[in-house]
Amino acid sequence: MSKKHRDIIIGGFALFAIFFGAGNLIFPPYLGLISGQNWPQAALGFLLSDPIIPILGVVVTASLGGRATDLGKRLSLNFSKILGAISILLIGPFFSVPRTGATVHEILVQGLNPAIPNWLTALVFFGITYLLCLNPSQVIDKIGKYLTPGLLLLTFIIVVKALLVPSSDLLTDLPSDLFVRSFKEGYQTMDGIGSPLMAGIVLTSLIQSGYHKQKDQHRMILAISFVAFVLLATVYGGLIYTGAKFSGQINLDQDRIPILTSLIAQLFGRSGQIIMALMVSLACLTTAVGLTSTCGQYFAELSQNKVSYRTVVSLAILVELFLSLLGVDALISIAVPILTGIYPIVISLILWSIFDKQIKYQSTYLGAVVGAGLISISQAFVLVNQMNGNHALDTLGDALGQLPLSQFGFEWLLPSLIFSIICTLFSQVKKNKNL
Repeated sequence: MSKKHRDIIIGGFALFAIFFGAGNLIFPPYLGLISGQNWPQAALGFLLSDPIIPILGVVVTASLGGRATDLGKRLSLNFSKILGAISILLIGPFFSVPRTGATVHEILVQGLNPAIPNWLTALVFFGITYLLCLNPSQVIDKIGKYLTPGLLLLTFIIVVKALLVPSSDLLTDLPSDLFVRSFKEGYQTMDGIGSPLMAGIVLTSLIQSGYHKQKDQHRMILAISFVAFVLLATVYGGLIYTGAKFSGQINLDQDRIPILTSLIAQLFGRSGQIIMALMVSLACLTTAVGLTSTCGQYFAELSQNKVSYRTVVSLAILVELFLSLLGVDALISIAVPILTGIYPIVISLILWSIFDKQIKYQSTYLGAVVGAGLISISQAFVLVNQMNGNHALDTLGDALGQLPLSQFGFEWLLPSLIFSIICTLFSQVKKNKNL
């Protein structure tokens, strides 16, 4: 195998592993369980949200320059830096990484010994994460070479086992909003908002591997992204189908982690606990290492190394450790309105950036972001009110639900397009590309 092909495979496996974390493991089987015989519809909604949008984000960011701050830079460099900082805090120290530690405790440790406290699990898990993050130049190589193959093997075993199990009556009492529910369930993986950051870490790895020409970098990122996309789509589709096979057999009045544990028990019995322990450990560790390393690199670069990589990683590990003690369900609940508010803004930037060479005016991006943000942030406020038992904004929520494409989770798209066109026309009249 040539060096180029080897680098593509390792890079693709590494990108897959960073994207495929604890959240990704939890959600697809749950969607399969609630979708039953309509699991292809759930799979389509989820796969659109993840991996299509995240992989598109990686490719688009690469075409813009490959740095995390390149997405949104046409609007303004400061905006892109702030957006990048918010994104890495959400997918790093605040939500995704703490959730990996909490998931390891709730699925692995509690299943083996309920007497072990969560703070002890957190100390061990984040201690290992910190050690693996100490040398950033080797993070991608370590993930691609050693951790991902085991993760893929265990996932393959679960999906194949599900295929061999005789089919039973699949659930037919299905949610009416299955597609949009599946699409927005993909928000919780946070891969979409993290995609520009992933492009940066992959590009850094390529440069360290000797790919210095921009044309070579773009070709390699396209190939690596394709490998990651195939792996992610296959794994997610397989896990959704696995959940669908057991719809009607597992009580859905549970949280996602007990549902996942019950599903594995149906497949493997007691031995399933061992497989789940290994699978969750690999999934959570690969995600924690990749995202914490990315956080360290981003803020070290943003501060022009006034704050060192090691310092950022150390602070991130401490935050992740303490937040993980909240537990998986609490972290998911807190994240819902925040992700509802920010995700459409990031998606709009990704979509508009596809046509970056054809877009003449800065205001085109401004209109897209404002239009998407007005809808998504309004939805976030509605959710916060509902979560607090306040229904004062329910009328606003109903109105937002009547917007075109709301049945697909894209209720913000038309307002984003309209505002973008208005701002473009304004700039065209003024003949000023900086507007």
